[in-house]
Amino acid sequence: MKKTVIARLSVQKESSEQFLIHAKKMVRESNLEEDCMTYRLYQEIDVDTEFIFYEEYTDMKAVDTHNSSNHFKEFISQVSSMLTSEPIIEVF
Repeated sequence: MKKTVIARLSVQKESSEQFLIHAKKMVRESNLEEDCMTYRLYQEIDVDTEFIFYEEYTDMKAVDTHNSSNHFKEFISQVSSMLTSEPIIEVF
């Protein structure tokens, strides 16, 4: 059954550009995953430090595979210190 993930991230203002460099790589590599249907990054219009990852996968196994991938782990380690709060992640 298809799974959708929405992840909301708040980034420190001084880290926004660096965050985007890492996020663009994350989007590229995630879209190459076999069971990833969609992986997009959106930036809030009025608050340029707020981002949303919108992700669609074929099933929960594909979500788990993504979350254990090297590019996911690398992204988390690179951007964790740039965040102003814990990400809000919803899976539907």
